[in-house]
Amino acid sequence: MTQTEWENEMCIKILDLIENELYIDFRYLDVAISTLILTPKESLRSTATDGISLFFPPEQILRAFRSNPLFLNRAVLHSVFHCIFRHLWIRGNRDSDLWNLSCDIAVEWIIDSFDKKSVKRALSGIRTNIYNDFEKQNIPVTAANIYHYLLSDVTENPDRLNQLTMEFFTDDHRFWPKEEEMQSPLVTEAKQNWDKTARSVTLEKNRRGDDPKEGEEVLNAQI
Repeated sequence: MTQTEWENEMCIKILDLIENELYIDFRYLDVAISTLILTPKESLRSTATDGISLFFPPEQILRAFRSNPLFLNRAVLHSVFHCIFRHLWIRGNRDSDLWNLSCDIAVEWIIDSFDKKSVKRALSGIRTNIYNDFEKQNIPVTAANIYHYLLSDVTENPDRLNQLTMEFFTDDHRFWPKEEEMQSPLVTEAKQNWDKTARSVTLEKNRRGDDPKEGEEVLNAQI
């Protein structure tokens, strides 16, 4: 076995362990968490998804697992939520940078709302302030609504986009399909699969009836 093969194998074991840990805290997300195919990608500096695979950079996974395993838990869940909410396929004519940021904020806001050991972390001042502002303005937890909020916020504060992008960046969106790729069979199939998965998540959450408040916004959000 080569060094690369060993690293890839170890990373897959680590990510399998992370998925199992997330499953304990989020049993209704079982199908969703296990849907993405774990795929090494050395050229990346962070995890990424195309709706089919969860791409990961082996060196960073090994390093983060030693120093900050909580980050990896959140990173995996982050990509899963992008897929559940179909963020990859609904950008339309929106500005790509602002849309990417809106999706990241929506997902991180959701994850930050969970009081679960596997993902819970202290909030930064930037996150606390923007979440409070959303709540004051009654902005629902969806990428589309956050996008409209940011349109005026970023226009009035040019440095705001960079500040928020750095704060909320978790995964690479380079594999999200471009508009001209939306009708391709692979992209269509991936979206349809996640449509089904999202419905099954909602049904499973309702069937279990546990944690009635936690996650309610996640599952009921309409993009």
